[in-house]
Amino acid sequence: LNSSRFQADLASPPYFACPPLEAMEPQAKMQISFDDMNRIRILEADIFKQTENLAQESTGFVKKIEDFNGKVTSLLTVLRAQSLKIESAKLLAIGQKNRNKNEVENRRRMATELKLQISLKKQELKGLGSSASPLEKPTWSKNR
Repeated sequence: LNSSRFQADLASPPYFACPPLEAMEPQAKMQISFDDMNRIRILEADIFKQTENLAQESTGFVKKIEDFNGKVTSLLTVLRAQSLKIESAKLLAIGQKNRNKNEVENRRRMATELKLQISLKKQELKGLGSSASPLEKPTWSKNR
């Protein structure tokens, strides 16, 4: 390589065609500076620190959101389990209520049947007592 030709190529406009800083808008101007560790910085030191602080706060916020999401997920799991328990207890209570209602109806029906049987037996007993001769009267009628 010819070093003089190489230097001339670097200095020529096609390779470094950018507008001068004066031609740029004021917001687009960049300031190049060095930090405490001699690293090149485009942002000012206080803006860079604010950016780092914002990044740290954002990371902390994301961690808090993830923690909150985990707590909400565990809460939903507990609530689902409790709702299943409540639903099964509710169904058991409804079943018990229906059984009790049926038992009351069964007892009424049974009481009616027993009263009917008692009245039939009394009528049968009266018929037997009147048709029997005085000698054949049962001993139980004397106890009346």
